Amino acid sequence: MPDIPFTSRKASVSARITIIGASITGLATACILRRSGHEVLVVEKSDGKYRSPGIIPSPPNMTRVLQRWGLQPYLTKSGMIVDQFRFLEGQSGKTIGVLKLYEELLRDLMADFLLIHHGDLISIFQDLAHREGVEIRYNTAVVKIERVPLTALLENGDVLYSDLVVGADGPLRSISRDAVLLRQIEELPTQHVCFSFSVSLEALQADAELEGICAQRNWNMWLGDGFVIYGACHRASNRYSLCITTEMEGDMTEYQGNWTKQYPVDHFDMKLERFEPRIRKLLKMAEFIIPTCHVYIPEPENLICDLDKVILAGQSAHPTMPDGMHSTAMCIEDVDALDYLLTRIKHIDEIPRVLSAHEELRMERCTHARDWESRKLKMLTLLQGEDRDMRDAKMRCLSECEDMEEKEYAFNDLWGEEVDFYAYDPIEQADNWWSMYGTVISRRPSTTDFSC
Repeated sequence: MPDIPFTSRKASVSARITIIGASITGLATACILRRSGHEVLVVEKSDGKYRSPGIIPSPPNMTRVLQRWGLQPYLTKSGMIVDQFRFLEGQSGKTIGVLKLYEELLRDLMADFLLIHHGDLISIFQDLAHREGVEIRYNTAVVKIERVPLTALLENGDVLYSDLVVGADGPLRSISRDAVLLRQIEELPTQHVCFSFSVSLEALQADAELEGICAQRNWNMWLGDGFVIYGACHRASNRYSLCITTEMEGDMTEYQGNWTKQYPVDHFDMKLERFEPRIRKLLKMAEFIIPTCHVYIPEPENLICDLDKVILAGQSAHPTMPDGMHSTAMCIEDVDALDYLLTRIKHIDEIPRVLSAHEELRMERCTHARDWESRKLKMLTLLQGEDRDMRDAKMRCLSECEDMEEKEYAFNDLWGEEVDFYAYDPIEQADNWWSMYGTVISRRPSTTDFSC
């Protein structure tokens, strides 16, 4: 797999780009496009101070991109390397099996599987944005996007003109997505809720019953009837972070899209008797819990508007479950692919064709990721029965089978599709596309008018 250094990518023409949203996708897009030579302006309706205590998985496909962007010093400081997934019975806490990410595999992938705090990743990109001279307007809401001429209308009455608008304003009530689809997409409530919380490592290490789950490179997954619990140490923050994913009863509307509001643990009836004693103890030690209720949003049928002036990125483009292992990775891949394609154009009027290429490359990939995340969650939350017994037998084989062929079969059946995601490189795919069609784009005049 080629390692294409970031320093080799510089735009031949500087486009005026407005980015809507300053969360991870918006900030990453701004930093990387600015570094490539584009004029970038970010508008964000919040004050930019929000930091979630939750952990973001950075699988090798995401870590590799962050390294290519020159962020390894940040990752070394803030990331925690995972080299094995430990599957445990949700009610008893007994280990079912251990799935190791062997050194040879990670060496082939040229990147580690990391866990990073959401707040740390936001801070990394905010720092990079400052270094790159990105202009970010916080407390600035966009009320409408006009496509002819291409403008973003702000709540304060200002009008922003640009050659391209990148919509990174998240999955819920996305102004950018409305501009692309010319309608509001249906947002369907679910009972699927993720509860995030953390406990200090000192408290765990002082408890004889809990200190055993502090293995630094484990990502623990407790699997039970209709729930999965993710837990891992994060040494940089000195916390043990957990996420409980389960179906809840009652009206969950209040928690839709919530990443900040904190509640006492006893505010919710999570049926604690389902959980093993250590999980119940950790919940008692938690100062608060943050519930995020999943809203199911159908995938947009396209990522660019019919005039090829507005493009969706990140969760606006491919809304996923809040606990997805590849949710942020898909956002980072979006940015890398878009930047690569925009650095290849010679004239502003070539933008529409590379946007079409980006849509072609990213829609299939992100649809696959969304489908895999859904199937994986079903696999991890199976109810008692034959299917769960078969799953557990394969997980036990990962640790206990002496027959390497049998162990390899179990690994591929459980996690083979996951590992396939790790090997993907957005630049490699974009470069393949450009090698086949790039010369056609460069030769053919465009009739698209980008004048403002």
